[in-house]
Amino acid sequence: MHTTVRCFCFLLCLCFTSCMVSPTSSVRSALYDIDQMSRAAVQVIVDNATGSGTLIIVDGTPTVFTNRHVVEGFDQATIAVLSDPNAPAQAMFIADLVGFSQEYDFAVYTLTSDLQGNSISVDQLRDGTFGIQIPDISVQDTNDKDSDVRRGDSVGIFGYPGIGEDELVYTTGIISSVQYGEYKGQRLPMWYRTTAEMSPGNSGGMALGGNGEFIGIPTSVTTENLTGGRLGSLLAVPFVLAILEDENGLVASWTDLNSDRADLELNFLQEPGFGSVTLTPDELSEPYFSELISGGSVDVAYLGENCVGYAATNPDFRIQLSDDMTGLNVLFFAGDENSDTTLIVNSPDGEWHCNDDLSMDSRNPGMMFSAAPAGQYDVWVGSYDRDDSVSGVLALIDGAGVDLAASEITGLAGGLDFAASPYYGSTELSAGFTPDPHTVKISAGGSFDVSAAQYGSECNGYASSAPDYQLNWSGDTASLQLYFVAANITDDATLIVNNPDGTWLCNDDSPVSLNPGVTINNPVAGRYDIWVGSYSQGEFISGELNITELLTDIP
Repeated sequence: MHTTVRCFCFLLCLCFTSCMVSPTSSVRSALYDIDQMSRAAVQVIVDNATGSGTLIIVDGTPTVFTNRHVVEGFDQATIAVLSDPNAPAQAMFIADLVGFSQEYDFAVYTLTSDLQGNSISVDQLRDGTFGIQIPDISVQDTNDKDSDVRRGDSVGIFGYPGIGEDELVYTTGIISSVQYGEYKGQRLPMWYRTTAEMSPGNSGGMALGGNGEFIGIPTSVTTENLTGGRLGSLLAVPFVLAILEDENGLVASWTDLNSDRADLELNFLQEPGFGSVTLTPDELSEPYFSELISGGSVDVAYLGENCVGYAATNPDFRIQLSDDMTGLNVLFFAGDENSDTTLIVNSPDGEWHCNDDLSMDSRNPGMMFSAAPAGQYDVWVGSYDRDDSVSGVLALIDGAGVDLAASEITGLAGGLDFAASPYYGSTELSAGFTPDPHTVKISAGGSFDVSAAQYGSECNGYASSAPDYQLNWSGDTASLQLYFVAANITDDATLIVNNPDGTWLCNDDSPVSLNPGVTINNPVAGRYDIWVGSYSQGEFISGELNITELLTDIP
């Protein structure tokens, strides 16, 4: 039998210190203080991986809600909190596992001490002892129909999407649909689908309704590559509360689970931890990339002799292939070249496929389907060693005529995904725009080696896979200048731009400084995808991207 944990006396509203009732409103907008609520959105750190969580007070206990796939395999986590909403999160506390759901992507931890081992109290979290004041947050109450989440309601997402210096990111959208499920005979909201932007690292974070009530946990993103459509999935709080009220709803320890459950297996019926995408064979003529983190608590050796490593219970990623293909490559590139990861794929015919190393000189895994039928492919990226978690990039590409052992395949990890949503948003500008320049703050850098992708001799540095910013341009002008100014004059950034016609423009240094810039003469109307990279690997550079029609010397 598996070990379970009896939850702390949860009532449906979780016995919060303040359990507010949301007022009735036909159109709900954000009525809460964003900076204040940001202090309840924490960064969850395990080993060399990070995710997000929500810090709330439950029965007088500081409690962190997060996704299981963020913390899988770890009975303890470090919690980082915002003391300044405009600065990176600071690691402050140690949290111990209370339990996790084996069937659903949910885990709960409690704060036990500060980093020096000193005990902490709710009063200290409230009075600013640690430089923070955790707000009271109400929770969606299924007994109050006025608090029901409906299609069209506004939603705000708080989390740490993993792009640069541990910064909190806040995005907004609406609830697009509500999917109901059943738990112990009770019909409850299970998934809220939302248009609010979510990226890797947002997992486990905080989703608030328009009045500031906690309504869901950001869990995964589904992408339709042809149209660029994206929908985020929030695990609904009412469903989470039902799990917590069930005395057998949580398993107390990853170690106990592994020792008590010899039949612990990968489950392709569950939601993928890092999202899903629908792709056509034509779209896979160019590589598709998705960032994710390897590892988990399941020893995949039970699948067969070629299957090794430890993976999460839920799939990491899901691919819906629209039509048959003569070849499909599935590859994973670790951010740390010394890490050892494995790959497990469940194909549409239900068969399992595994790989450890792509070649004799690489620890990155990969496999080729010589005949890839249309349907659902569930992908897990495992870590060869238990309790190891590795950040990296999953790559998908047409495998027809491609030799997986060829060195040029490794270069795919340097690709930039202009189909992905930009981290820092987008803008629409036309000739004569004001104010000029248009500016946006950006943290430059990432894990992709831009020079390996061979976009041009001037294209170099390390950038994120998704664009940092997107410019939608219209109108006639003689020239358009894009340049980046680092906050620190000694920082060396690079600039990479994908033009509407698919060509690339890149620059490393201006004539007078380390700041990069490009000038586009007679710019055509359309979309310009912009990346700001760092010249050195592993460096993140704070600064400001500028877009101007007024040609200037780059500072």
